[in-house]
Amino acid sequence: MEFVRVIGAYIYLLHVIQYLHILQIVCLQETKITRDMLDEATALVEGYSSYYSFSRKKSGYSGVATYCKNSCTPFQAEEGLAGTLSSHEAKIDFYDSVHGSFTDEGLKALDSEGRCVMTLHRFKEEETVASLIVINVYCPHAGDNDERLAYKLEFYRALSLRCDDLLSQGYHVIVLGDINVSHRLIDHCEPDDVTSFSKSPSRIWLDGFLVEGGGKFIDSFRYLYPTKEKAFTCWNTKMNARVNNYGTRIDYIMLSSKLSQSLRECIIMSEVYGSDHCPVKASIALNFISSTQLPALCTKNFKEFSGKQLKMSEFICKRSLAVGSADELQSKPDVSEPKKMRLSQKTTKQQSSLLNFFASTSVTSRENVSSLQFVSSTTESTNSFDCNKSLSTATSSSVGLWKNLLKGPAPPPVCSGHKEACVLRTVKKKGPNMNRQFWACPRAAGHSSDLNAQCNFFLWSSAKR
Repeated sequence: MEFVRVIGAYIYLLHVIQYLHILQIVCLQETKITRDMLDEATALVEGYSSYYSFSRKKSGYSGVATYCKNSCTPFQAEEGLAGTLSSHEAKIDFYDSVHGSFTDEGLKALDSEGRCVMTLHRFKEEETVASLIVINVYCPHAGDNDERLAYKLEFYRALSLRCDDLLSQGYHVIVLGDINVSHRLIDHCEPDDVTSFSKSPSRIWLDGFLVEGGGKFIDSFRYLYPTKEKAFTCWNTKMNARVNNYGTRIDYIMLSSKLSQSLRECIIMSEVYGSDHCPVKASIALNFISSTQLPALCTKNFKEFSGKQLKMSEFICKRSLAVGSADELQSKPDVSEPKKMRLSQKTTKQQSSLLNFFASTSVTSRENVSSLQFVSSTTESTNSFDCNKSLSTATSSSVGLWKNLLKGPAPPPVCSGHKEACVLRTVKKKGPNMNRQFWACPRAAGHSSDLNAQCNFFLWSSAKR
């Protein structure tokens, strides 16, 4: 079977769904949609069942989804890591370590951002039937000194504890998604501080999660390609960094150690565009047993897609008018209206579309000609020749005056490295300079040794957005 991990917003999600027929399980992160935004074409893909987790904090944020082919329909599916969102019949259970390590408020916070979907599968293993948990996660983003770091580390800890409980019950486990940390120096294009790189709290956690650091999981890509360089999965799109493959590897498919014997391939699909991340695909030799009943969390059980509840769109449908004469479609004018207004209504064509406002101004009918002549004759009664001459003189004078007063924006500075016109960027990081603008080299980001990549030119702009 094949697993694929994909990240991207809703439009990218739709793009990936077109290729679902060639994959068994597809896990998407950062879908950025809420349940009311999910349409039927996306939720109900032929040949697949889908399972979503939506952010409860705000719209257009976070979110994950798992699509399973009918040949490997899960026996259970659960939303979240801590079991605070799913009903009892939808829970996979085994929360002892997680519930014993967090407060009720902390457990709700872990699940509130829509960062996890878990599916329970079964497959034949020699003479027995084995159970597999697929954990699709979108781990929080945070810098080492960011206020979100504490939440990120708590999410990591909960993930580890839940995996420990599942493994202790004899389950095989796959954790895949955007882990939001590059593991080794080889997984980063150019770290700022090489000496303290491995001391990052996020990397310390990942070390302990993987086998080489005493954990119970393997990084499927590095298991097969331990020394492969420039194997990145994420690039800064604002800096056009993908052009020079100046990125990081922060997206993983991690298998509990016993599954390593079944791993056949793991590839980074860098040729697939549409997001700042690219998909990662793993092929694992497992003989799945498909469930005959869909889990409660499946989108096919949603009221809006099961026929139990009508959507608002059903009440608002396009209505067509019967074909008739123009006189039948127009109401009779009020006899109390002034004669001039009735004349205007009679000589003006009925507007049938908003597009008429953007139509060509060329005269195409006798009726339009009559209308234009009426307006023109009214204007000419005020000596149009002298008026036009005075208007032309005044316009020329005012244009010259405005040109002297408003000289337009100054040309952008040129960068020191390539002598090319710079581009204006805005600081998005929280701090005293947030929303302040600066000039930077227009070229794509790249390694500092690459002379064709972006140079280090920097100049503050006086503007602040």
